[in-house]
Amino acid sequence: MALTSMSSTIGQLSVDGFGVFDDMNGVPGFEGVQGGFFSGLNEFGAMGAFVSIFIGAVFLIVAGVIVYAIISGVRTWSSNNAAALLTLHSTVVAKRTKVTGGSGDSSATTRYYATFELDNGERVELIVGGNHYGMLVENDRGMLTYQGTRFKQFERDVQPQSSVRNGQFHM
Repeated sequence: MALTSMSSTIGQLSVDGFGVFDDMNGVPGFEGVQGGFFSGLNEFGAMGAFVSIFIGAVFLIVAGVIVYAIISGVRTWSSNNAAALLTLHSTVVAKRTKVTGGSGDSSATTRYYATFELDNGERVELIVGGNHYGMLVENDRGMLTYQGTRFKQFERDVQPQSSVRNGQFHM
């Protein structure tokens, strides 16, 4: 590495082969400060620190959301398992669906909901499977079996069938 030196009225400065001053202590304004104002930004040092902090914060937020979702799911599962298995007489009062996703190339997911009104007037909305959803009709009466927020089954009351024989209506 070549070392070049230069004299002036301020003092002696020497430059290494990369064009960096070796000793700036004799120059006014640079006493004891080798890099000056922008020394913290050397090769994006401050920007690198900001990016590192930002990425760390995003990671912590994403990890927190995932942990919250897991804890929430386990809590719901545990609550449903601890709840009593109930079979009550009820009426189907409403049905609805909720479709999520499906934009672009992603697949859509459909959730099916049914609202039951118990004989005491209380209403319960439960997520039901697509096969049960298709078999439920509003105003159906029957026995609803559920545990917490978990739908188990719905057995429709047996309706008397009418028939027509010899031109006469029979019940």
